[in-house]
Amino acid sequence: MTPPPVPALLANLPTWRGIVVPYVTLRHDDGTPLLGEVNRPRLAECLHDARCQLCHAPLKTADAAVLMARPMDFGQGYVNEPAQHPWCAAYAVKACPMLSGRLDRNRVRLRSSHCCGDPGCVCAEWAKQEPSIDAQIRAGQPASPWFSVRFPVTAYTLRRSARGPAKGVALPDRSITKIRLVSAGRPDRVDLTRILLFDLPWT
Repeated sequence: MTPPPVPALLANLPTWRGIVVPYVTLRHDDGTPLLGEVNRPRLAECLHDARCQLCHAPLKTADAAVLMARPMDFGQGYVNEPAQHPWCAAYAVKACPMLSGRLDRNRVRLRSSHCCGDPGCVCAEWAKQEPSIDAQIRAGQPASPWFSVRFPVTAYTLRRSARGPAKGVALPDRSITKIRLVSAGRPDRVDLTRILLFDLPWT
């Protein structure tokens, strides 16, 4: 598939095979990305500093921010990845294989199996890291539906764990959000129940 055009606002960002590589994406030392896997320190930085996960610029440069959420996220009340500028989110929906619906299953291979063989590369440490619970659960499973949640950037709030670190971005009150279906995925009964329970758009 031909990748979508890169918007002028994102033209200065690194690309791989014609696709902009999000700031939070895990990469080898030579810049090769592992799409779908996140660099945890960068993710934490974007959450804490209210920065866009794609371009890394402050979210406050726009009036609104956008979260990409699955049905389970509406149940827990937060999204565990950073928000994006509206224009960055619009690009991501076209470029990301999962958000665009080009993939109907989550990746099977976790980061530990993507070592390049260079002992000096950062990927040598990946095999020592325990995959997140979320990544382990989703590995190889049918893709969940994805929804975009647009909200005023002034409503940006972190959801924190009992120990203090941010778990993600809290989903704002529905009265100030605009939610739309981005990708239908292959929902199971639990996802379909959540879609009905939280009255999420399905067209």
